[in-house]
Amino acid sequence: MRVHGTLVCAVGLLTLSACGNDEDVGGSGDSQTTKQPTGDSTSTTDTPTTGGTESDTNVPTGTTDAQSTSGVTDTTTGPPPDPLTVDCGSPPAGAKAAKYSHQPSAAGGSPAYTWSATGLPNGLSIDAGTGAISGASQDVGDFVFALTVMDSGGMSAMTDCPSVNFNDQLGVDLDAIDGPCLVDGDSLLDYISGGDGSPIDCAAPKGIGDGTLPAGITIDKAKCSIAGSITETRYGTYAWIVRARQSGVDVYAPFCATQGTQAPKAYEIIGNHSGKLDNELEPLVLSAKADAPLLLDGDADPSFVIDKGACGGSCFFGFAYTVSPSPFGTGPCTTDKDKCFGLCPLVADANEPDGDKQIGCSLFPKMGLKTGFAHEMWAKGDVPPDEFKTRPFILQWAIDYCVSSVNGDCTGKDAILANGDDSNLAFAVIVRPQP
Repeated sequence: MRVHGTLVCAVGLLTLSACGNDEDVGGSGDSQTTKQPTGDSTSTTDTPTTGGTESDTNVPTGTTDAQSTSGVTDTTTGPPPDPLTVDCGSPPAGAKAAKYSHQPSAAGGSPAYTWSATGLPNGLSIDAGTGAISGASQDVGDFVFALTVMDSGGMSAMTDCPSVNFNDQLGVDLDAIDGPCLVDGDSLLDYISGGDGSPIDCAAPKGIGDGTLPAGITIDKAKCSIAGSITETRYGTYAWIVRARQSGVDVYAPFCATQGTQAPKAYEIIGNHSGKLDNELEPLVLSAKADAPLLLDGDADPSFVIDKGACGGSCFFGFAYTVSPSPFGTGPCTTDKDKCFGLCPLVADANEPDGDKQIGCSLFPKMGLKTGFAHEMWAKGDVPPDEFKTRPFILQWAIDYCVSSVNGDCTGKDAILANGDDSNLAFAVIVRPQP
């Protein structure tokens, strides 16, 4: 006898849904289908019989047809997903070279999403997985971003963002500054142009070409202006660079502060430069060709007179100086016998490899009673690195003087400091590269 059993199966669908200081002396749902096992169960009973003839006879003793209905499930699905939508949001304005970031959003459909965009300025891109737009624009103008999102089910949605403006690159108008540098009461923000309109942060860096921030002075980061008062004792003017930073773009401007009081016994110091007289407290501005070796060549500009007033029958003098780290002091001058900096005049000399040589400073006045000495100032350097071809930088001098009627009083730095009556000068050269 054969018994048949039948199992009905239901299918369920389950959806699963980032030059040091120079000193001298002198930077995956799957659609899961669950099948329960089907059974075709047959029961056979063999009943032996006996007779005159031996034989095997299969006699059905009973038949039962039973249909099993256990495990029956209706085939159903969940509610359909919401329609796929994409929202651009409110993309911020940008500027050339500035870091840019914006996050649009998508909803509905069947995640995960795949994003794409058209109309972005050069330098920006969209993350295909997250939709984040980022980069730094290489272009200026108004742009309309067209965004497309595709879900895992193959549905897509599109939107156009509002027009987004990308402004000129952040800059600073150095030509608009009244004088060689910004001073107390000035704000760098007043000279800024371009940029994306986001907050600007200012600081006084302490690196190559950044000059010397004098004691007592700090920079207000938000106002981009001087805070505090100078407390230096060295007579003269100090210059330093202030960096303004916005969205990863930096611009630079020179600031100055003056300490105009000399020590009681200090010698008179008279400086003349840039076509002006007695302006040793004003920094010298040097225009330098961006792709040419650096050269501050004396040629009597600047020129300085160090006048003690009386020196005696014999007159001896000495000086010691340091210069702040800058692109000066590099290149061929490092192997020249005159090196890269000097106070005494440079004169042409065809016999020298670089075509010039330094000669001695002269006593002052040139005739009659000697009361001091006169000096110039020069410096050399290699072609500046790319960073300094587009930004101003500082060469800050600190000079100590000595004049005496006693031979040896002004020989060597220690003697100069001991016998120079605290006669000294801080003098800044502001270098502005030109195209």
